[in-house]
Amino acid sequence: MRVSSRIASALLAGAALLAVGAAPAMAQQAPAGEVEALRAQVQALMARIEKLERAPSTPAGPPAGKDAPMVAADAYKAPQIVQSGNNKYKLTLTGWVNRMVTYADDGVDNDFTFTDNNGASSRFRLTGAAKLNDEWSAGTDLELEAISANSRSSGLYTDSGSFSLNERKIEFYIESTRLGRLTVGQGDTASNIASEVDLSGTANLGGYSDIGATFGGIQMRNKATGAFGGTINALFSNLDGLHREDRVRYDTPTFGGGFVGSTSVTEGGAMDAVLRYSGKMGGATVAGALAYSNSDSRDLAGFDFGDQVNGSISVRLENGFSVTVAGGTRDQKAGFDTNFWYGKLGYMAKMNSLGNTAFSIDYFTQDDLGVRGSEGDAYGAWIVQVIDGLATDLYAGVRNHQYKTPTTNFHDVTAVMTGARVRF
Repeated sequence: MRVSSRIASALLAGAALLAVGAAPAMAQQAPAGEVEALRAQVQALMARIEKLERAPSTPAGPPAGKDAPMVAADAYKAPQIVQSGNNKYKLTLTGWVNRMVTYADDGVDNDFTFTDNNGASSRFRLTGAAKLNDEWSAGTDLELEAISANSRSSGLYTDSGSFSLNERKIEFYIESTRLGRLTVGQGDTASNIASEVDLSGTANLGGYSDIGATFGGIQMRNKATGAFGGTINALFSNLDGLHREDRVRYDTPTFGGGFVGSTSVTEGGAMDAVLRYSGKMGGATVAGALAYSNSDSRDLAGFDFGDQVNGSISVRLENGFSVTVAGGTRDQKAGFDTNFWYGKLGYMAKMNSLGNTAFSIDYFTQDDLGVRGSEGDAYGAWIVQVIDGLATDLYAGVRNHQYKTPTTNFHDVTAVMTGARVRF
């Protein structure tokens, strides 16, 4: 059995002390040669003690040939650390899993679906940050969507088991506190989510302006024939900028008490610019964005438009009530514009010991998206319960979708869903 260095040191020190204590008595009874030999033994013992004390301490571990556990049994009690291979960068791992169950009725058939909620799809993210000095810093962002049964494309008649691993962000940035931030790579264009600023507490989990995110794969059915007339995702759009692209983006430092300006240019020559605000006005929290974009240079389905203006603003009062409004207009290559408006009323409060509870009702309307004279309307109600102790958001909601063209009426699609987002 091997004895630890600390125990060995103690034993040797004890032996040395005994030898030192006994040395005077032994010196009186032993010849000079034996005394010198005893002193040499004591010096050897002290040298071994000093050597053991200098040796690094080795914590107890598993037997040779066994893997150490990745996480100790009580790891939840301690801060979590992600080790970077480069000690210049602070590395952070975040993400979540977001799954939901939906019951939908398209006016002809009805069924359950089991999907990943695309409004805040399951993902993992690694961010790195480094600081050169008080002014200059840099960082990286790698975010991948790991999604099975995407709610934006899964409907009542599609295989909900398909899996995909998709890029969301693969980028780096350089930032100056005086000059702003320059970002290069795949990621948010300046105008992305400009139509989705929302302080209600129910956004991205179902009840927000991106109508196609939650029930987008469900098809609208012709009232007269039952024929499919297109998915909800294809028939409704909040005209939300240029989405995420391979691009170069610039953001100004914050100015004017909460304003930030941004612009980006994508591969293919599309460009955009946006002005954002986030701050306090009196006792209210206010956030908003106003964006311009042009994608006329590209031949990309859904993003090959001319001039587009879109934006949103959200105000939350100290009493928990909130109002959110969004809208936009797009110059389509078909030769006519499409427009949308979105409105939401919300309330958020800590009604129990678990965490915040949020409620909202919303309404969306759009005309002429792809088809002249078409009209789409959607309205819904939502609830989100945060469980702080489990880093989990429980949610439920219902939305009714209506669509018609000058020549065709379609059945309403009504969908009810419930799910959970577990954050790590």
